Amino acid sequence: MKIYSIVKVFIVINLIFLLQKYLHAHHKIYSPRVKEGRQSFEWRGHFDLDDRTEINKAHHHVLETEYSWTSYWQSELEFHLSDKDNTPMDWEKTEFQNQLQIADYQNWAAALYFSYNFVSESDEADEIEYKYLNKFYVSDVGFISNFVFEKQVGKTARGSTTFSLSNYIFLKEIFFDMTFGILGFSEFGEISKTKVFGEQEHQYGPQFEYEFELGTKEFELALGYLHGLTDASANHALIWNIEFEFN
Repeated sequence: MKIYSIVKVFIVINLIFLLQKYLHAHHKIYSPRVKEGRQSFEWRGHFDLDDRTEINKAHHHVLETEYSWTSYWQSELEFHLSDKDNTPMDWEKTEFQNQLQIADYQNWAAALYFSYNFVSESDEADEIEYKYLNKFYVSDVGFISNFVFEKQVGKTARGSTTFSLSNYIFLKEIFFDMTFGILGFSEFGEISKTKVFGEQEHQYGPQFEYEFELGTKEFELALGYLHGLTDASANHALIWNIEFEFN
């Protein structure tokens, strides 16, 4: 069984690297649930395909470590790398995040989230990010939504607070212990002057998740596809997430 699990991890990781060779916001939907003592390391990213040269084959990578201090408070540190400014890979920013779970019931959980984002470029402004995280679930069916507010801060800050919405509806263990879901990311722009629909970014598509244990560690693999619904969105995006959990 252990050898079988190792082979599956190897196949998924190599598939991701292969697709990157041919494949702009980073994509993650946060669950409000906090588990005390949970520690994890995560690599996620996306790869865009588009008929516009400036964003075609754009890719973004996030390395993240997370620790839950209590049953309601967890902290995360994220390092963002991307092909910004036409370079093979740039260190774009570092995010320090804290999440506070405010509700935990049988079929509903909620949390508040705050992040300060240290941008690497000296002429770019730092960012603050607030989120309200919501999750409803009945048996093996769940729905998660993230309401996201972001604003630049500092001397070089521009614009006002922006709003985006992320949603994920999923069905657990539909076959081979895999979870299947539909997820979507919508960026509406600045709240004070919301863009028309065609100028907003909306991407939706399917995702498969698979969780398993290898020794004392838990692994979660996710692979998805997003289709752009507007001209402002990338036409196609491959997204992935590989997470190692230590308890």
